[in-house]
Amino acid sequence: MDNKKNFIYWSIGTLLLLCIMIYPNIVYAIINNSGITYMITSVIFALPVIGLVCILPRKWMYCSATILLTIMSIIDLTMIDLYKDYLLPGGIISTLKTNPQEAAEFYNTNLKEVIRWIPLVVSCVIGCCLYQTRSKLIPNLIILTASLLIPSVFVLGKVVGSYDSKITFRYYINHRIWNRTPYNVVFQSINTIKELNKRKYIEHTSQISFGAKQNITTPQKEVYIFAIGESLRYDNISLNGKYPRCTTPLLEQKSNLILFHNYYSQACLTMYSVPQLVTRATPDNYDLNFKERSIVEPFRECGFKTYTIVSQTNLLSYEKYLSNGVDSLIMVPNIVKDGEIIMGDKTMTHIVDSLMQQHDKLFIMMQFLGNHSFFTNYEKEFDIYKPNANSCTEEERATSDSLLINAYDNSILYTDWILSSIIDVIDQPNIVSSFTFVSDHGEHIGKEGAGHGGNCSPMKVEYHVPFIFWWSDEYETLHPQKIYNAKLYTHSKINGDCIFYSICGGSAKIQEFHSIYGKRHFLRLGRKKARLYNTVSSHAPAEFHSGTVH
Repeated sequence: MDNKKNFIYWSIGTLLLLCIMIYPNIVYAIINNSGITYMITSVIFALPVIGLVCILPRKWMYCSATILLTIMSIIDLTMIDLYKDYLLPGGIISTLKTNPQEAAEFYNTNLKEVIRWIPLVVSCVIGCCLYQTRSKLIPNLIILTASLLIPSVFVLGKVVGSYDSKITFRYYINHRIWNRTPYNVVFQSINTIKELNKRKYIEHTSQISFGAKQNITTPQKEVYIFAIGESLRYDNISLNGKYPRCTTPLLEQKSNLILFHNYYSQACLTMYSVPQLVTRATPDNYDLNFKERSIVEPFRECGFKTYTIVSQTNLLSYEKYLSNGVDSLIMVPNIVKDGEIIMGDKTMTHIVDSLMQQHDKLFIMMQFLGNHSFFTNYEKEFDIYKPNANSCTEEERATSDSLLINAYDNSILYTDWILSSIIDVIDQPNIVSSFTFVSDHGEHIGKEGAGHGGNCSPMKVEYHVPFIFWWSDEYETLHPQKIYNAKLYTHSKINGDCIFYSICGGSAKIQEFHSIYGKRHFLRLGRKKARLYNTVSSHAPAEFHSGTVH
């Protein structure tokens, strides 16, 4: 009787263990319309883990393993709920670099995801409580053999029976098994460690030189600024001529300013986008950002004083990209007192003005906090569109897209004011100057999803971002052909590959620098497919077929 009772308890516990492991996979299948086959294979792939856990001889071992698997499932379930995909190295690193304020905002805004943990937690508790010394009706050897043999035969049949020569055992394991719960968390944790190790700059970067030459010199003062925005999408700026709200009124009044209408970011996470903006790294050659200095190096070699100004002080993981080779790194904390922003993005204008008084040849790279969710980064005077997500309850925010859109558009008004103020500072007589602005990635709002960084089904709004170029009259006098080229290609399809060479070969008049790439021209005016890569995962590139650059 005891054997029978123990066997029943053991069977229920095993079933609960299976539920814990496949629950995230089922949610993934439902969200992404993967079908019943995906669910069935998830059960098959879970068998080896179940077999190993079920033969553990001690209760503490079984309970520890069950709790660990529950935690893994919770992690993957949260990522699936938010981004329609499993945990990836980018998500782990971004989480590690998230400050307490952002974490609090995340959990307050996404309480429904936390609620979905309940079935997992309940299953874990019941499974641990039901643990009994298993009956000997099924020997351990049979359990272990069956749990390993069934998936092995299944995978063998799939690989051998496939008509695609690319489907190998290694491919199938990496793309069909390792990316599912619970394997995914372990697999991606290992990948994260590798990624963090790669982020340690190779020692010889300090000896690398671009051999930059400034072919055209002028006795006039030169000031060039490269600004990186945060989470600003193309669709919501009225500068594009399509958005009904006037969210960029000041920039629209600027002469000598153009917007590249079909520019696409190379990644939808800051941690991947920024390195590719400030270095020559591309999705095809991403490791190059670990081996070379940043965009400031060619300017430094040409005698420019170089500065980096960063208001994202919580994202120190990017410091190595933004400060590598720069003369000085200026960190501007975001300080809010009594609802008013004391320091932050707006401080950039005053810093630029001060630096201009000190140097005749100046290159500044800056990174804004910008329009980061949940769209609270703006002064009270820019709280135009109401009601919004910053003046409502959490419940109202979760159920109304318009509240989020209103807050987001208010943050764009603030960004418009800051960018215009910086241009006003450098737009002075007898100064050759230019201002280049590009957002690191776009943003989901409301029904589109939450935030950015989803890589399973990447949306255009995550990649389609503003690329703005302003120049002084003195700059155009010195480089009329470059301005002609810029205007000519405002509607061409381009991506982040062009930024490094556009600034070094265009905005800064550093017309030539010796490298493995040879000479490059403004906007990379060579024939090239505008492919968008999903660099946050090992999946195949995500492409928006947007034409070619001529």
